[in-house]
Amino acid sequence: MALPRSREGLVVIDALIEDPEAKSDLTGLARAIGMFYGDVLTHIIPGAHWEVVEEGFPVVRISRNTSVSVIHVAQRRLDIGMPTLAMNYDHAIDLIDEDRLQGS
Repeated sequence: MALPRSREGLVVIDALIEDPEAKSDLTGLARAIGMFYGDVLTHIIPGAHWEVVEEGFPVVRISRNTSVSVIHVAQRRLDIGMPTLAMNYDHAIDLIDEDRLQGS
């Protein structure tokens, strides 16, 4: 499935996770979902980039002081259900805005 590298693409994945039939097909895809989420962040947020802090669990540095463990976000979404990927995205954008206001 071709998804836009945007919040809308994350909303599509969230909808699939909410569908009980589709969710069973997604359970082994936490890494792929997390990598897509990271790709959205690096595509949307100027200066965001990939880092490997722990082998197998890359993070996306969204500001000098903030990084997002995208695989863990995806796994939590699949396991617990909340917060959604779109909520995580919104939170990341809010963090960027706060960092900019503080001059980071």
